[in-house]
Amino acid sequence: MNYIFAMSTPFFKRALVFLLLAMPLFPCRMLGVIALPGESLSSTYTNGDWHPYLMGELEEFRLQGGSGQWPYNNQDGWGMTSYYLNQDVPEVQTVRSDEEAYLDIDYYYDTSTLLNETQVPILMGHLRQTSSGASDIENPHPFIYTSDDGVNFSFGHNGDVIKESVRELIGDDWLDLHPPQTYGTGPWDGSGWDSVVDSELFFFWIIKNIEELDSVLEGIQQALIVLEDQQPFQLKNFLFSDGSDLYAYRRSLMSDIHYFDASQNDSLPPHLSDSNHRVVMSTPPTGGDVSELPWIELPDRNLLIFKGDGSTEIHGNFIPTGLIADAPKPDQNRLSQAYPNPFNNSTTIPVHASESGAYTLHVFNTRGQMVFAETNWIGDGSVYNFLWSGLDDAGNELTSGSFFFQISSGSESVSSGKLLLLK
Repeated sequence: MNYIFAMSTPFFKRALVFLLLAMPLFPCRMLGVIALPGESLSSTYTNGDWHPYLMGELEEFRLQGGSGQWPYNNQDGWGMTSYYLNQDVPEVQTVRSDEEAYLDIDYYYDTSTLLNETQVPILMGHLRQTSSGASDIENPHPFIYTSDDGVNFSFGHNGDVIKESVRELIGDDWLDLHPPQTYGTGPWDGSGWDSVVDSELFFFWIIKNIEELDSVLEGIQQALIVLEDQQPFQLKNFLFSDGSDLYAYRRSLMSDIHYFDASQNDSLPPHLSDSNHRVVMSTPPTGGDVSELPWIELPDRNLLIFKGDGSTEIHGNFIPTGLIADAPKPDQNRLSQAYPNPFNNSTTIPVHASESGAYTLHVFNTRGQMVFAETNWIGDGSVYNFLWSGLDDAGNELTSGSFFFQISSGSESVSSGKLLLLK
């Protein structure tokens, strides 16, 4: 990723708008599908294809997995895991690629290998944009962990957590027994540390809590309560499964976890057939019949559970709101709310820099398309006020509506939020 530092002269500030290469917003995308009771994701229909909803979701996922016809740029590979029943015991099989799904000619062939068993209750996919750890490797998501009693846990993450802090939470003794992957670069606690992916440590932190409490739900809840207290502004969207149920958690100010609950089939348009599954997507399809499904946005700091028995649970009150409002630790960048917001003429978005560097403001519309970008060099410990006047990069006035901002430094997301423009 190339960055152009803004200089003090008006010429460089104007040139920046046109020359800056935009960093995508929350680039990793996720897909989670769970069959309804008595159904299988591998079932085919009269034309020999899988369920038309699943076909539409897989195609949208492929389109999101690359730089073509989509505002996200998930060029760092894709991975997909399915659970299948072997004598009623959930087993896992996974395909991984270092190619972007959009251009991978083997995307559907590899996906079909995950759906060739008679009973396939769960499918989980991830599109990667590298933010930490090893790059130029096959997408390590979804990560797999097999417990001592043979349960296969899977995990896909969209976000960023601070590796060193999560390592301290887990403890090196536990990690010595369950070393994270370093992809051939050396021991995890030595030369390979830079190649450890933050998402795997996040996964391990959840697993450790599950093992300590002997409960998947209570383990996830405890892990999140502690991590939210430690890292309240890091992005923590994830999908998780134990082979029986599918979990989805949203920790993001952006609308990037959506779900369709097939129990609402009575409200579907007549031309849409019944579903055989429920689904979670970071971004739902924008075209075709599947886009007409009643997609629901999962609220921030909510945990969704699609259970294998067909029931649905949403847990949203186990993380004290006060934890999120607490001031972050001094060595972290601070999230400051834009003001005024809603706004009419302009809004100010402050950022406090914990270290010197180039900080970039991106503004996106609700379709995920970048409409404005600005970069400035901010000194260590300084506060800089980004100003946005509701104009796009070409100076055109934008219509009233919701927008989202992200401030980043290098590959790290510093802060983010929602803006409301009222004309």
